[in-house]
Amino acid sequence: MIFRILLVCCLFLNSCDKFKDKEEKKVETKTYTKQEKLKMLDVMLSKLLKEIQEKKNFSPFLEVSDDGSGYTIDVGEHTGEELYGGNFQKEGFSRLEKYVTVEEVMRLLKKGSKEYVSEDGGGLSIMLTVDRFEYDLHCYFPEEQGRWVVRRLSRLRPEYPPDYDAKAHCEKWNDCVESKSPKN
Repeated sequence: MIFRILLVCCLFLNSCDKFKDKEEKKVETKTYTKQEKLKMLDVMLSKLLKEIQEKKNFSPFLEVSDDGSGYTIDVGEHTGEELYGGNFQKEGFSRLEKYVTVEEVMRLLKKGSKEYVSEDGGGLSIMLTVDRFEYDLHCYFPEEQGRWVVRRLSRLRPEYPPDYDAKAHCEKWNDCVESKSPKN
């Protein structure tokens, strides 16, 4: 009887230690400041650019992506006319390489500007508009991984062509909207 009681106590104490280990592991996640995250982003983008230049292909995206990372490409003459998409990890880069050059992505990495930076610095887009295309590299920072991940690379047509005249359009179609600002 005493042996059974000791056995039950040992099993109970052993299971308590396992719960403590799980709780301790959760606390170990490091938190990063916005400045630290942005510095890490600059390092990641520099490394990505260097590897793309050396390899002359898109394979370096595999190192900075996850299973949800992918691309969207607009290949038509007009916005949304002909869109293609894919996943870096699952489908590879064959369709991306067919419509987007390595030079286009290198130009985005070199000359793109950081837009839509979240308050905590955990997500942003690198954007560039060139040659009637809008390029976007959206990245996010999962704290538990402690690294930047490329979520989406996209090359889309702008909403309007470069020679678009909004005033002439609204006069032609008689759909101009008057400014209704409150008068003081």
